[in-house]
Amino acid sequence: MKLYGVLGVSVPTLLLLTLSACGGKQQNAIAKVGESVIDRETYIRRVEEMPTPVLVSGNQAVTAPAGYTALTRLIREQVLLEWAKAEGVLPTEQQVEERVQREMQNNPQLKQAVSEQRLTLDDLRRQVRVGLAEFNLRTKGVTVTEEEIKQAYEQNKQQFYSPATVRARVVRVRNAEIRKQIDDDLKRGYNFQHIVTKYSQNPVAGVESGEAEYPLEGAIDTGTPQGQAIARIREVLKNARPLQVTDWVSLGDGSVARFEVLAKSAGRQRPLEEVRDTIRERLMLIKGQQTNRDFELELGKRILNTPVEIYSEPWKKQYAQEMDNLKKAIEQFEKARGTPAGRTAPQPQASAPAAPQKR
Repeated sequence: MKLYGVLGVSVPTLLLLTLSACGGKQQNAIAKVGESVIDRETYIRRVEEMPTPVLVSGNQAVTAPAGYTALTRLIREQVLLEWAKAEGVLPTEQQVEERVQREMQNNPQLKQAVSEQRLTLDDLRRQVRVGLAEFNLRTKGVTVTEEEIKQAYEQNKQQFYSPATVRARVVRVRNAEIRKQIDDDLKRGYNFQHIVTKYSQNPVAGVESGEAEYPLEGAIDTGTPQGQAIARIREVLKNARPLQVTDWVSLGDGSVARFEVLAKSAGRQRPLEEVRDTIRERLMLIKGQQTNRDFELELGKRILNTPVEIYSEPWKKQYAQEMDNLKKAIEQFEKARGTPAGRTAPQPQASAPAAPQKR
């Protein structure tokens, strides 16, 4: 049984792009340009009008205003929450809080986004609540035995191996003059952190700098220039000591990079106790695809049958058109399958398992 590629319940990466509310005296201000303030209403209006990235629907490339896309996603989320509540599988506040802490523990970028107030805890809790509600609906009536978990772990052990890594500061340059300036700064005694900070403020000169985690193990395609560059970086970092600044490493694209090793971690096999809940969730989702295979159909029906009032006339018309298309699609699907239109597929009556516990 292969688990690779099956997604468990997690906080979407897009959460890291969410903007939190401004605090203090500038509650209505998003930014200040010179002496002019960009107020929240202007910003929100621009978001409402801004097109989302182009998506392919059928044979056509389509897009929609970001504001409308956000609205339809919120409608879907609310329908999911109401459905989970009706089925008795809405996650409790304690389950939501436990998952929030688990996500921040396992995702340093997410924790950093919260600490830097790019994402509020309330935003995160809502996304976690919706994710758990959808998971509970998709896996209602599904059980996984301890023996199945152990078997899946043994068959997929390589997925739970954490390779050795190096955490390092890096500065990457293309300009020979900038490279010489950095060398001169190091000779004058400036530390590498100062250099990373200094040159990160000069992107026009073609300088990239920051911190990153580099794996020291795993397959590399050395038949490609990128793979060859990764192999060179890996070899240099393997032999570097903590707090050592490396020589320049050629990246094969006209740029060179220099690193300062901050910390090293050894590779390790994560034990079953550490990944048991992850495996359980994945197995439950695999089974749920069969047990509750009409999930998307049922969700579509519930969205279609839920009264929605939209106060923007253009969006109201667009939503009505989409609901009309959804109704036709459901009718065509059920006609092809031989299910009477409007009839909800039967669902398992067994009680749903509790939301997953901490890893």
